[in-house]
Amino acid sequence: MKKTNKREQEAHAEMSESSVEASDSDGYEDNINDDNEDLHERDHLSQPNKDGPPVKRPKLNTGHLHRPPTSEELNNLKEAENLFHSSLFRMQITELLNEVTIKSKRKRQIDAFLHQLKDELLSLPAGKEHDLSSQKWVQKKKVKVPLVQTPLRVKGNFQFLTPSAVKVVGSYLLGTCIRPNPHVDIAVQIPKDCLQAKDHLNQRYLRKRALYLTHIAVHLQHSQIIDELKFTYHHGNHMKPILVVTPSEKLGKHFQVCIHTCLEESSFKLNRFHICKNNVRRHWFLAEPGSEDPTEGQENEPPTPHYNTAILQDMTMDKHLQFLHQAIDDSAGVKEGIALLRVWLHQRELDVGYGSFSAFILSMYVCYLLKKKKLNGMMSSYQIMRNTLLNLSAEDAWCTQGLSLLDLKTPADSHRPSLAEFCSVFEVVFVDPTGYVNLCAGMNKQTIQRVCHEAKVSIRCLETSTVDSFELLFMTPVPFIRKFDHILHLSNLQNLKSSCKKFGIEDTLLDHSGNYLNCCLPRLLQLLEKSLGKRVDLIACQPDQTQQWDLSENPPDWDSVKKISFGLLLNQEFATSILEKGPAADISEASSFREFWGGKSELRRFQDGSICEAVVWPSQTLAERRQVCGRIARHILHRHAGLPREDTIFIGGQLNSLLCFPQRTKKPAIAYGTGEEQHLDILRSYDELCKQLRSLKDLPLNITSIQGTDPVFRFADVFPAMPATFKAATKLDGNRQIPIPDKACPPWTKTMKVVCIMEGSGKWPENHEAIRRLKAAIHIKLGELIHEQHDLTTSINVEYVDVLKDGFVFRIHLAYLREIAVLKMCKTPEGMLKMRDTEESLKLEHEIVLMPKLTSALHGVQQQHLTYSSVVCMAKRWVCAQLLADYISEVAVELLVAHLYLSPDPYTAPVSTMTGFLRFLHLLSTHDWTLVPLIVNLNSEITKQDYSEIQSKFTKDRPKLPLMYLATPYDKYQSVFTKGQPTAQILHRLVVLAQESLGVLQEQLVQGVADVDFKQVFRPPLDPYDVIIHLKTKFLARCYHAVDIAESTFIPYHKIWEANAGNVTLPVVNFDPARIYLQELKTTFDDFALFFHDPNGGDYIAVLWKPCVHKLHPFKVSHIMCQEPDTTSGNSEVLLKTNIAALLEDFKILGDGLVKSVEIRTK
Repeated sequence: MKKTNKREQEAHAEMSESSVEASDSDGYEDNINDDNEDLHERDHLSQPNKDGPPVKRPKLNTGHLHRPPTSEELNNLKEAENLFHSSLFRMQITELLNEVTIKSKRKRQIDAFLHQLKDELLSLPAGKEHDLSSQKWVQKKKVKVPLVQTPLRVKGNFQFLTPSAVKVVGSYLLGTCIRPNPHVDIAVQIPKDCLQAKDHLNQRYLRKRALYLTHIAVHLQHSQIIDELKFTYHHGNHMKPILVVTPSEKLGKHFQVCIHTCLEESSFKLNRFHICKNNVRRHWFLAEPGSEDPTEGQENEPPTPHYNTAILQDMTMDKHLQFLHQAIDDSAGVKEGIALLRVWLHQRELDVGYGSFSAFILSMYVCYLLKKKKLNGMMSSYQIMRNTLLNLSAEDAWCTQGLSLLDLKTPADSHRPSLAEFCSVFEVVFVDPTGYVNLCAGMNKQTIQRVCHEAKVSIRCLETSTVDSFELLFMTPVPFIRKFDHILHLSNLQNLKSSCKKFGIEDTLLDHSGNYLNCCLPRLLQLLEKSLGKRVDLIACQPDQTQQWDLSENPPDWDSVKKISFGLLLNQEFATSILEKGPAADISEASSFREFWGGKSELRRFQDGSICEAVVWPSQTLAERRQVCGRIARHILHRHAGLPREDTIFIGGQLNSLLCFPQRTKKPAIAYGTGEEQHLDILRSYDELCKQLRSLKDLPLNITSIQGTDPVFRFADVFPAMPATFKAATKLDGNRQIPIPDKACPPWTKTMKVVCIMEGSGKWPENHEAIRRLKAAIHIKLGELIHEQHDLTTSINVEYVDVLKDGFVFRIHLAYLREIAVLKMCKTPEGMLKMRDTEESLKLEHEIVLMPKLTSALHGVQQQHLTYSSVVCMAKRWVCAQLLADYISEVAVELLVAHLYLSPDPYTAPVSTMTGFLRFLHLLSTHDWTLVPLIVNLNSEITKQDYSEIQSKFTKDRPKLPLMYLATPYDKYQSVFTKGQPTAQILHRLVVLAQESLGVLQEQLVQGVADVDFKQVFRPPLDPYDVIIHLKTKFLARCYHAVDIAESTFIPYHKIWEANAGNVTLPVVNFDPARIYLQELKTTFDDFALFFHDPNGGDYIAVLWKPCVHKLHPFKVSHIMCQEPDTTSGNSEVLLKTNIAALLEDFKILGDGLVKSVEIRTK
């Protein structure tokens, strides 16, 4: 390839900007070779002189190090102080711009290729004249026309003529193109002689445009400088195909060229494409194949604004370039600001698909702000980016008054549409400098609302000094599937053909060339917006990724689209409302309300005495109420669009079954849902118990505070306790039930820990052992008083008291705050007393001080965000299912989920279980646990100064701190909840499993298929384990909590607790043979293996041998457990190896009666 060092003057004169740009490829990583292009020029500085003595280096002049700062440096420092959160943020912006900007070496290569491509395009010979409908000449070349031609019959002739000009257009020329793999746009100008008088009618120009690109593709496919040619639709517009050129050799890995077509300005009169005019005749479009084209000039034809705009875009390409060039060419800050905004757009998937907020619209909007004096060319890149987002977040004229780039000094033109006319035709209006083209013609109202919403969220990030706004704005992807709380998939889209008739929009098919999807989409969005109302804050349609296809393939049409996906961003206050209150029955609006809702509407009398139309969606549990939006969408789309209910797939509650208590009957006595109602029942009983404890008389010391510390009080118990009203094979021992040997294990009943702080008094001794004995005596007295004064069944222990209240068992622990100080006291050899943290004092402080505070704070998170409970339970369920529950604390998982709600940027706080769980997996798998502490700002108690101190101490003491560092207001510098666990290996395992689970689950959700097994990510891979110990289901207390439950599994039937039903005995509590066996295995064989088990109904224990098992050891009498002499080494010294067979036999013996079999998976 011939290389050039600079652009030729002729190329500069012909370069112009396109009104549409091709979006860049995913990602923003750069080619390292570009950054090192000038290294060879500095190599001689480090090379020795081989031909003579070493070269003496000149003495360095260090005077410049002490000179005063220049005015530019002072300005940079002042700007960084005033505009950025820190100097680091400014450096990050600078580095990002350096990474996404095309390097000079790559520009030279692109320029050289463009010159060669231009020469080839300008040397294309003229072709023969053909009838537009007869395309046999194309078929002989084995290239398919990249346009859906319906109907095929059309008047006119086509002859290929050499392009009148080839121009570089788009962001590359303006300097706003970003890496990697940038798309460079060039426009091939179709000569005016190729057109005929009425080519603006009936798709004639669009077909000639496609044939022109086809002819170019036929000749370029044999070019030596081109590796591959493909067609694609520009931003998903089926009327605007373009040709994508991949250069040969290594260049094709770094950029592609998109060939557009444009028209000479005088090809047609602009007023022929007035948005209220028709240029596609109804009789021609609806004619049967083979019929003649009807007479032109029919009256009462519907307007075709989108069709007209498609042609106007080709005609105004040069003017758009000139406008952009004049506005931003002289300002490096504006160009860099646009580059930053393009990165921001791309990370949020806002610049892809038909009707998207493309990079071209973004550039024009920046020019609009420059014109309105809201920006100026002297601003820095950060100022341009921030002020553009600020204006976007506050701009509300897109859909009401419209925006216009038309210069007020432009002479009046009676044929030019007014802004009011644009607003009456299009949902979003942004008029170009000519006054004829709406740049947002294909955009719907919901798209611009999402852009403005994302701008608001980003401004919030920038104004929050405690978050890494650079990471959130530019480096964190915001995919559609994790952005929205609910996803709605519509399949079998051929049904929308009949919807066009039901909507009464058959005439719009003329405007969209038969694309019924684009015709129906605005109506579908309007239906969803009207029906869901306050339940949603935002509705958006996920645009299809524009696909490329080979020259020999037919262009994809709208029939090839498999599904349409809508995203619903819920309003937490109204999302679960089951009532839609309508107008009063005696006013005119009532009939339209009934017509909209159909048979679901009914008259109801309300508490204020009014009688109104209303729609009620009956739901018993909160889990069912979360599905109301899906039920509404199915009903409305079926009623008004005629879409079958089974073709509307609602993504939101697919994982609910993992949190549901299984039932054998269709009418259970207790409405369980996903556990929220059961949590509330337990809390009601707990509140009543607290009142009874405070009212106790004759207690030696008063109770000053009561705080439950069990996960159930944080709404974080995966399966909260059920009332002990089931029948079980047990026998009585006093007032307690105990299990019967060889009988089925009683159902799981857990105790819930409650900490009662006793008042300080001189009666308390100063010796720890004496305090312990005094507490034991008070426990005995407490149990007796509870039984005597409130007639509650109790079981007394020296360390706690079990109380049966409403079928739930609460375990009360008494505590004395002074005991912590007593445990810290120690005597020095000199006899002095000193306060020093001990293991016992830290444990006690954790139980009676830290956990009550944390429980209260996390309970507050649940009160503020109602989905916190279901998300944290789902996250715990997943950790347990991966067999890692014993290697990461419950509290750590709860804090991770709380972080999603307290610091949701760049999202909003999740309002659905599925979205929250996806974000949990993403956080776990992508957070940099080595370099960044995770700060959970409960109750907003951590200040900006605290953030800095935490980060500073984390960096300083990193080797001493836990691998998973979680800071809270109650534990800023130690991360006590993750101290000792997870280990490096377990954390790595968690991250890998989270990555894989996230990928699988997101793929399942994107597919939008009804019969998908969403439990797949809750089934752990067993390949890494060496041994599997299978357990007998009969003796598993929680077998009915398993992910997969067999039909033969026993499920207890829980009834509602009745106080006078004779339930005076305590059930078997905290009895799980599998967990007892697991603990014995860990205690006995901890030196040989790691043991993994799912506490929620797992029927096997996975065993992983430690590395020492496979090593030989010298003979020692103290280390002969499970060892045997090695006879294979031939060494005179006696060496021992692990007797794995004996270990496996010990596993069976230790679990005799419980172990079903032991499976060896590795040799």
